[in-house]
Amino acid sequence: MGFLFNVIFFLLQGMQIFLVLGTLLLLILPADNALRIGIARIIDPVLRPFRKVIKPVAGIDFTPLIVYLILMGVESLIRRFLLPLAIR
Repeated sequence: MGFLFNVIFFLLQGMQIFLVLGTLLLLILPADNALRIGIARIIDPVLRPFRKVIKPVAGIDFTPLIVYLILMGVESLIRRFLLPLAIR
């Protein structure tokens, strides 16, 4: 059971890292850069449903921030409530 939680935490933290990288690379690299395109292919399927609900405010897309906070919240809830039950 511990292995399953490790995999879940690894995936959640990996997506958080990709969200931060994707946001930073958006500011630094040109649109046709292969690294930026690759990371966008990973994070866009996660961001797309949220972008339908959360519209840009004054031209700024807050979707990556909202998704990052949601991922952190899910990880925290799993660590707080499900992990202690699995250890018993």
